[in-house]
Amino acid sequence: MRSKNPILRCFDYLEEGLCVLLLVIMTVLNFANVLSRYVLHVSISFTDELTVMCFIWVSMIGAAVAYKRGAHMSMSFIQDQFKKKNQSWFVLFAMICSLIFLGILIYYGILMVQKQIMLGYKTPVLRIPGPIQSLSIPVGAAFMLIRAVQLGVTQFIQFRKEGDKK
Repeated sequence: MRSKNPILRCFDYLEEGLCVLLLVIMTVLNFANVLSRYVLHVSISFTDELTVMCFIWVSMIGAAVAYKRGAHMSMSFIQDQFKKKNQSWFVLFAMICSLIFLGILIYYGILMVQKQIMLGYKTPVLRIPGPIQSLSIPVGAAFMLIRAVQLGVTQFIQFRKEGDKK
């Protein structure tokens, strides 16, 4: 489902493009490492580090894509007990809870990145600056925050309209 808003459509392409690119990199790295182990009997040690880094980024950006598609987990048992019009308030409540959680994630993610910069943390094998990996948390949470608002507002309006029809 592509967004109609041009700014959100850019986010669509950015999120999905990053996920595809990182998944391709992970696949190629893992395939090369397995091939190297079985053919050359030598492990390419840096592939593990890069694969983990890509996986963390894919997980965070992928969660934003899941928000966009409404595929995030939710407990709708209580919400389903009410009429559509009243269900909209539960959607609003869930969105506010998500925004609080994501705000906390962004805040502490930024603190973690700042500490790593201050300490000069680098990855063990490739000596890549650690904040590159850790930035996935606040950046991914920011993408999720945008998508949580988008989904929450869309569902709120949808439930209100469905409630008005009845």
